Amino acid sequence: MLADSAAKAHTLSLAEGMAHRPSLTALRGGRIVAIAHTRPLYTGEDAENGIADMSLLAAAADADCVLLRWETCDVKIACGMALEAPDECLNVLAAGEDGEYLHVEFPYTSHPVAARTRTGLQGFRPQWRTPTQRRNGPLLRPIRRAVQQSFAQRESVAPSGLEATIVWMRAHGYTVSPIDSRPPSGTE
Repeated sequence: MLADSAAKAHTLSLAEGMAHRPSLTALRGGRIVAIAHTRPLYTGEDAENGIADMSLLAAAADADCVLLRWETCDVKIACGMALEAPDECLNVLAAGEDGEYLHVEFPYTSHPVAARTRTGLQGFRPQWRTPTQRRNGPLLRPIRRAVQQSFAQRESVAPSGLEATIVWMRAHGYTVSPIDSRPPSGTE
C-alpha cells in the first residue's frame, strides 16, 4: 500500500516536472506515528544533512521501524553525487531497529508529456519497469545516515519529545504530518 502511494505521488510530481521529495515514515508497534518530507535543500552537504535529519522524527517518535522513500536521480543530483545511466528509480526502504532492512527499487523510464506544466517546467510520464528488492545492500550516504540515526539518536532527541521535534522540523521547512502518537497498547 505504501509503495503504491509513493508511486502515485511520484507520478503526479513527475507530471509537474519535479521528483517526489524524499520522505520518512516513523512507525511504532505497527502504527504510523508521523510522516516527514524534506525541507527545501541546497545542493551538496546541505542536501545530505537535510535528508539524513529526517531521522530526528523517527528518534523522537521512538520508532521501531522507518520507511524511507526517495528518487535516485533527485537525491544524487541534490547531494552532488555522480549519476550512472539509467538511474531513474523510485525507492522504498523499510528498516527495523535491529539494523535489518528491505530495499525495493522501482525503476522507470521517463517520457516527456506534450504540454508544459503551469510553472513552465517539462512534465514527464513514467513507464514503470520490473521492481527489484534486496536486503541490507549498499545505500546512498544520506539514506544510510537517516536509517542509522533514526535509532541511534533516541537518547538525545527523546527528552525534547515528539511534539517539540515536530515544531522544530516545521520551523526548519520540513513538512511533518503527525498521524498517531499514542504509545502501543501494553506500554501505557
